[in-house]
Order: sequence, then C-alpha cells, then structure tokens
Amino acid sequence: MVMDSEFVDVSQGDVGSSSSNMQTYVPNVVCEKIPKVGQEFESFDESQNYYNEYAREAGFSVRLSSTKRNKSNEFIRREFVCFKEGIREEGSSKSNCIRKRGLTREGCKAKMIVVKSTSKPVFVVTQFHAIHNHILTTPRKVHMLRSHRSMSNAKKALTQQFAAANIPIHQQISILEVQAGGIENIGCIEKDFYNARRDEVKSYAGHDAQMLYEYFQAEKDKNPEFFFTFKMDVESKVTHCFWADSGCRRAYAAFGDVVVFDTTYNTNRYSMIFAPFVGVNHHGRTILLACAFLSDETTESFLRLLQQLLAAMPAGAPKMIITDQDPAMTRAIGELFPHTVHRYCMWHILSKFSEKLDAIKWKEHYTEFHKCIWESESPDEFEVAWSRVIQHSGFSGNEWLKGLYDIRHKWIPAYVNGTFSAGMSSSQRVEGCHSFFKKFVSKKNTLMDFVVRFTRALKHQRHQELALDHKDVNEHPILKTMCPIEKKTSELYTQSIFYKFQEELYQSMAYIVAVDHDIIDKCMYHVHRDERGDGRVRKVIEDKATNYMSCSYKKFESCGIVCRHILATFSRIQLAKPLLDVYMLRRWTKAAKSLSPFNVAGERVNCDASLVVYHNTLHKLASNIIDDAFVSRETCELAIELFESVHNKIKSMSLSDGQQSIPSVALSEPVYQEPDKVVERG
Repeated sequence: MVMDSEFVDVSQGDVGSSSSNMQTYVPNVVCEKIPKVGQEFESFDESQNYYNEYAREAGFSVRLSSTKRNKSNEFIRREFVCFKEGIREEGSSKSNCIRKRGLTREGCKAKMIVVKSTSKPVFVVTQFHAIHNHILTTPRKVHMLRSHRSMSNAKKALTQQFAAANIPIHQQISILEVQAGGIENIGCIEKDFYNARRDEVKSYAGHDAQMLYEYFQAEKDKNPEFFFTFKMDVESKVTHCFWADSGCRRAYAAFGDVVVFDTTYNTNRYSMIFAPFVGVNHHGRTILLACAFLSDETTESFLRLLQQLLAAMPAGAPKMIITDQDPAMTRAIGELFPHTVHRYCMWHILSKFSEKLDAIKWKEHYTEFHKCIWESESPDEFEVAWSRVIQHSGFSGNEWLKGLYDIRHKWIPAYVNGTFSAGMSSSQRVEGCHSFFKKFVSKKNTLMDFVVRFTRALKHQRHQELALDHKDVNEHPILKTMCPIEKKTSELYTQSIFYKFQEELYQSMAYIVAVDHDIIDKCMYHVHRDERGDGRVRKVIEDKATNYMSCSYKKFESCGIVCRHILATFSRIQLAKPLLDVYMLRRWTKAAKSLSPFNVAGERVNCDASLVVYHNTLHKLASNIIDDAFVSRETCELAIELFESVHNKIKSMSLSDGQQSIPSVALSEPVYQEPDKVVERG
C-alpha cells in the first residue's frame, strides 16, 4: 500500500490501495525522468516541459493550477497539477447545455511546485507528489491528453497553406500521419485542427474586408497592372468589389471580343453575389476576364460594374455579351454598351419551354420547335417557320411565347449569328466556370479566404492553358489531306482550333458546288452534299472584287472558322488562289496573345518561401539520414545525438528571437467593414 506524501519513491509498483479503500496509482517511470525536490531549472518553461515529459511517460496530462508574482510583477511561484485535480462543484454544470461534456475532475493530489530561488537565478522544485487517485492512461492513448497535444506555429502555417490548396482537414491529417509515421506521432488530434481553424477565423473577425483591401493593394504594389476598386455604404460596409489582375487584362486584350456574364451565390459566408466575366481563349477553353462581388442585382450595381470593366480594359466594350434575361442587367448593358450585341442565353430560355408550355403539346411538337429555332438561317426563314409551328402546336394564345418572339433578335441564331460569338450561344461557359471554381471554395469562406483560394484555382486554369501552349510548340497535328491550306493552317492555328478547321476541310470534299447566277461583281453558288447528305442547299456569295465569300450558314461570322461550304467553293472554283488571310482570325492562332499590352510580372509565386516546400525538404533530408543510419547501432546513436543537438540549437534560436520564427499578421484598424449578409433572389 502506498500512502500520499510530499515525496515518495516512485519505483515501487504502479497500483496500490489506501486504508480508506481508495485506490492509488503510482507511475512506473525510469528514475532519471522523475522530478525531485530540490531539482533546479533555468526557467519556469523548462520546469514545465520537464514535468510534462514526465507526465507523458507516466500517462497523465498537466495543467497550470496557480501562480504568484512579486512586486516587480515577475513570476516567483508556479504550481503544476494533474488534469484531474480538484472537484467540480455540484450544480455548476448546465443541464440544458447542448454540448454534453463528461466530468474529468477527481480530486487528484499529484502535483509539482516550482519556486524562484532568492539566492541564485534558478527555479527550484519545492514540492512533488507522485501518487494519483485514478487510472493512468496507457501509452497508446497518451497522445490524446491535452498537455501532450499542441499545434505549433509552423504546423498552423502549414495547415493554412494546405487549406489554401483546398485540402480538407481530414486529408491534411492523412498527409501528416504518413510523414510522422502514425497518427499518434502528429502531436495533435483532429479536433485541434478544427479548433485552430476556428480560432483563425475568429481572430480575423471584423477585419475581413480590410484584409481583402490590403491584399489587393499589396498585389497592386507588386504589379501596377493589377486593377481593383472598392465601394462601401454610409456605415463603411463593403457593398461592391471589382478586380482583374494583369493576366485577366492581358486575356481581355486578346479575347475580350466575346464576354459571357452570369452571377452566382454560395461562394462566401456573406452570400455576396459573385459576378465573373468569362471568355474563350485561342484553344477554345474558358478563361476568366474579370470578377466582382455585388451586394445586389440592380441596374445601378450593374452599371457601376460595367463602368469598372471599361476602366480596367483599354480594349473597350466587347462585340457581344451573353447573359440571362435579367431586366436590370439588360438595361445596364443597353445604356453603357450601345454598340455591343446583347445575346440571351439559349440554355436558360430553352430550359423553360417544358415549364411554361403544356407538357403533352411540347413533347409532341418539340422537333418542330427545335428545327425552327436552330435550323433557320435567316430572319425571314425563321418568321415563316415560327408562324407555322405556333399554328400547328395550338400555342397561338400563349403569352410567354409571344414575349419570346418579341425579343427574338436577342436569342434566335438567325438574328445573332451575323456577329462573332466564338461559337457560344449560352452562358453555360460561365456555369462551367462556376462549377470549376466551386471545387476550391465554399459558402463558409470569408472574402479573404475566397480570393486566396479563387486565385489558386485561377492559377490551375492558367496552367492548363500553358500546357496547351507548350503542346502547340512541341507537337504537330496529323494532316489528312495534301491541300496546301491544311498545312498552312496547321502552322498558324492552335491544335484545338486546327482540328475543327480540318474537319470542315475534310467534309468539304463531299459537297457539290454549282453556279446559281453570275453578275458583274458577284457570283452566287449553290453548295450541297452529295446524294448521301440531307439535301440542304447553302448559298455562297462571292465578291469578285475582293474574292471574299460569305455563306448563308454563317459559321465563319459566328465561330471564326471557315465552313465546309466556302472551302468546297474555293477548292472547286478558285483552285489557283489561296484562302484569304481574312479567314484566319488572329484570336485563334498560336500568336493570339503576342500583341497584348499587358505583361504578367509579379504573378510568379516564390516557392522558396513556401512552408510546404521547407517542410517537404526537411522531411526528405531527415528521412534519408534515418534510412542511412539504420545500418548499425553506432550510426543510429550518432543520428540521434546529432538530431538532439540540432533540435536544442533551434529551440535556443527560437527563444533568443522571441518565439517569432513564424511571422504574425498585424491587423490594422479596419477602414472597410465586413458586408451585411445578402438575401438571395428567388
């Protein structure tokens, strides 16, 4: 039986019982690691670390119970106790508390008291009680005890960078588990990761908008071509934010002729409306041209947004902009972009047919509507086809269809295909863009979180474009014919666009060309597929003065790629003449971005400063040393000795630097306040 006393020999057993039938437990720890009365330390922190290490070996957690200061406000006494010290008072727990916590206090008397010596600059152990009144934790579970878990500043910074790369916490733990050789060696548990994230968000509360402003300002300082604007209300709350980096502005200069615009919610905790401007690059891929946060979707907000787009982009307004049927957006575009063709998204309109029309009639006449909308090649042809299908379907009195007919010039291909649209007829490009970026963000993000993660996602998108550029330089497409025009376009176009042109050229060989009528300055040809085709005849008109040809199909006008009908006419009628350069749109070529006035300076990330890189480099080096040291006991002991020496030097350097190895973020007094939560439409 072991009795509780001020100092005991803990090398006796590990379990006993007292005369009061209360069991007592004595840790079974090697003598060298047991604190002793009279033991001296250079600091309170050293004494706490020593006692905590003893507690790890023993199987309990340590907490600081009480402290005492002198008149100079210096600590002269600290009492470290077992985490089960004390008794919770009756009635102190809240019965209606949602979070149910168990009781841990059991009145344990184990403790160590350290007092500052009055005769010399050391700290002395004056009391040490080793006996516990509770079962001690086994070695397999000791890493879960509170005092043996901690997230260092370095680990917090590392997890922040993992989070910026959109790695969720459970995957972060898996990465660290593999590197540490087991989840018990990480140094903390999953709960600590979530708590660290909670504390980080809490520390930035009230500073989110200000931090975003300072982040944008820092980006502008690095690269003057970074453009951004902020707007706040009378309470200094952010209501509007627009930004475009040099990469976006460079892309707009080359590919800003067609812009798709749509808004989305659920990208940040304030439900501010995310409004990206999207385009198509020379590979036919979706690219970001600019973006904004809005607090509402009024005409005034859209006007301000479009004004900022014009201010950021010297190339001016686009030739075509594709949006949904939002009335406020329509008014803003009409007022600020009077010469821009405003096209409504076909997908949004067509998806409403099944909702607005009688389901049985719509299913019965679906094919007729589809042919009328998509296969009419001129306004006159559409008018006739529309009138016919409305009469046949019995929808002549439908007000919704009447409204669509009134705005036909904004969505029917026969009306808008005369303007270049890069082959787009809907805002599904931006819908796909939303889907891509939402893989990196969530509605829980702060504004600052969103922009950091969004920027990383944008770099992924741009790296895909870089990979295609690299492919164009180092690979040549396979040719199908011996036509000189095929070889020429393979050298000029990007591969993605060339293969579309190649298909048109290949299909043109199956078409028959016939002269319809020939006058002084013009000649009209009828072009149709051979007997195996659908029999549809396209009209190709040649301007003899310029040799320019246009087709009733309007593929070149809308997509910028010469159609098979024009190619068939060229190959049959003008064999000795090359295809005009006017048919080779620069925006589809490999050199599309070469004339952009914007550079991309300041966009590179200094990977050497990344904690992830440092962490991986150190881990790899340490792993190599461990692998080499395994060959013998002598090399293992040498490695351990050197690791301990280096570790002690690093700790001493950290102490001398004031524990500031990881830079902290200084939060200035906010000028821009966090926005109010936006109420979603619909």
